[in-house]
Amino acid sequence: MNLDATPRTDKQWRGLPRQKATLLALVAAMAFVGITVAQLLRYVIGAGVVYNPGNVASFDIRAPHRSSYISEVETSRQRDLAEASVAPIFTPPDAQVSRRQMAAAVELLDRVRAIRADESLTPEQRVEQLMALDQLAITQPMAKALLALSEAQWNRIGAQILAVMDLAMRPPIHPDNLDKARAGVANLISFSLRAEEADIVNQLASALLVPNTNYDSAATDAARQVARENVKPVERTFVANQVIIRSGQVLGPADIEALENFNLRRPAITFNGVVSAMLLSVMAVIALGLGMVQTRENVFKRPARQTALSAALFVAMLLLARWLLPGHGVLPYLAPLTASAIAITSWSGLLPGVISAVLMGVLVGLGMDKPMEFAAIISFSGAIACLSLGRMERLSNFLRAGIFAGLAQCVVVLAFNLPTFQPNDAPLVGIYLLASLANGVLSAGLALAILFISGALFDVTTVVQLTELARLSHPLLQEMVTKAPGSYHHSLMVANLAEQAAERIGADSLLTRVGAYFHDVGKMANPHFFIENQLEGLNPHDQLDPLTSSTILQNHVSDGLKLAAKYRLPARVRAFIAEHHGTTKTSYQYAQACKDNGGPVDATRFRYPGPRPQSKETALVMLADGSEASVRSCRCSSLEEMDEVIRRVFTERLGDHQLDDSDLTLREMDVVRHSFLETLRGMYHPRIQYPQMAMAGRSQAQQHAQPQPVIEPTPAPQLPPLGEQEWATP
Repeated sequence: MNLDATPRTDKQWRGLPRQKATLLALVAAMAFVGITVAQLLRYVIGAGVVYNPGNVASFDIRAPHRSSYISEVETSRQRDLAEASVAPIFTPPDAQVSRRQMAAAVELLDRVRAIRADESLTPEQRVEQLMALDQLAITQPMAKALLALSEAQWNRIGAQILAVMDLAMRPPIHPDNLDKARAGVANLISFSLRAEEADIVNQLASALLVPNTNYDSAATDAARQVARENVKPVERTFVANQVIIRSGQVLGPADIEALENFNLRRPAITFNGVVSAMLLSVMAVIALGLGMVQTRENVFKRPARQTALSAALFVAMLLLARWLLPGHGVLPYLAPLTASAIAITSWSGLLPGVISAVLMGVLVGLGMDKPMEFAAIISFSGAIACLSLGRMERLSNFLRAGIFAGLAQCVVVLAFNLPTFQPNDAPLVGIYLLASLANGVLSAGLALAILFISGALFDVTTVVQLTELARLSHPLLQEMVTKAPGSYHHSLMVANLAEQAAERIGADSLLTRVGAYFHDVGKMANPHFFIENQLEGLNPHDQLDPLTSSTILQNHVSDGLKLAAKYRLPARVRAFIAEHHGTTKTSYQYAQACKDNGGPVDATRFRYPGPRPQSKETALVMLADGSEASVRSCRCSSLEEMDEVIRRVFTERLGDHQLDDSDLTLREMDVVRHSFLETLRGMYHPRIQYPQMAMAGRSQAQQHAQPQPVIEPTPAPQLPPLGEQEWATP
């Protein structure tokens, strides 16, 4: 930033037209909204899926990169299985319970014996009473079988029932294994009994078995807790491009957990998330705004549409990145986000371009599965591209910036992947590196496409347009060669002068050269009214009054603007046509009018419409235009005379306040003067005049037909050191 040339920001803001100030404020507000929406975008749309447990996947979802993580869902499931595998723990068998049950068995068997022996009962009544013994669960067929037994048989059966119960009640019996204990009764019956007797013993003894132990909840819970603790955390690993969820699969909690690990599942929007996004947006807008203010041709002087385009491109790229990149393995490495930084640098300057690259990296990285890596990739590659662009005067500069950006991205990819590199990761890292190199080339191409389209649609002057206009084969310049050859030659001389000076003071030399080519195209409307197109001794102004003559001269500005509009020249180039004379007077015509009037006349009628030069580039063309014309008309015979003419031109422009809005400093003007002097010295150096030698015996015609001696330039005197002489002030 040139501190000498840049006024204070607060003064510039106060001096802004209300309409432009409102427009800039609106651009800032829209940028804030756009950046906020971009950050919240993944809550609404995007690559992240919105499945919940129980939903069916509609497509395959693959891992974007290799990842290992502790699965809380799987760990909890394994621990639940371990806990469930622990059997309930019961207290030791209670002998009192067994004794009480044996006593109850003896009592029931005595009751059966009594029913069998009661002669007062009919057979049907006996069957009914036996079936009424609920604890024995005697069925009607069994009751009839019991009544059919002999006394000896019943005695054997009763004794066997008690013996079996004595054996069966010794092991622990609890509700969970009661059926198992009853099923084992048949194995305890003596083989000496007949089958029908053994069947009766089995049924009655099984019915008499009861649990002899109680559930120990404390011991069971402790054992299950130990089993859970013995299960180690379960680690799940996915390699890059491995299918996490297959199409048609019903999603479970473990699937949802895997999606969240890869940042592939959109979270629910929250109030805190909105506030966080708004705070980041405020900081981003402030950073971009300060960057645009601190450039040489800052936001207050630059056309508002360029600022609006820079903000719109940044927001658009951010929206696309936050929407499309999450969840895609290689695409983030290939996405040409650097193109936005290159284009913003072309529109708004180096500092805004670098800031936009860093902000893009931070805001996009926050939404990625590897935030630090992608933030570094986007930030470093974008910043390197901006810094390597240089003066942006050749299309090759953009390709160079893209290559440097790709190399920078490769370095960042290696820096983040080497610490955890495994041999089987080599193919994937190689793909990342190739994508990074391709990213640089794509970014350069996309940036050029953006500049070309923006220039065509929004009248924003871009290097693509200037490169095209710098060709002398442009139709308007070719028309000028035919209609106003002297003006065409003068424009080339002015372009050479101004371009060399622009190089020395750091101005846009390409823009200066193109502007100088077209600054006098309006002279084609009336070419013979300008001295460089006139024949010696024929000047149509001699037949006109001073005001008419001045008006014709002034009209070449308006005529030039009409031609510029017809040929769709960019706004920055049109500015050279309007500003190269500023609001200066047509001095000769004004002086003649004063002489004819016998006193001063209204000077405003003899002034060019302007405006005064608004940039260093248009100011250089104004000075070059006046210096070249003056030196040519004065036919200086020495370097000192040439320097004096150039100084006079500079002093007149300063005294007329024509350079007040151009940001040119006195130091820069001194550099420009020396540049003009060196260039003009080569154009108009003095030549030796050889005397005409009389040749005896030849006619005058023969003498004129003789070849003339070769004219050689004289050595140019040494220029004084820069800054040795001071500028004259009005």
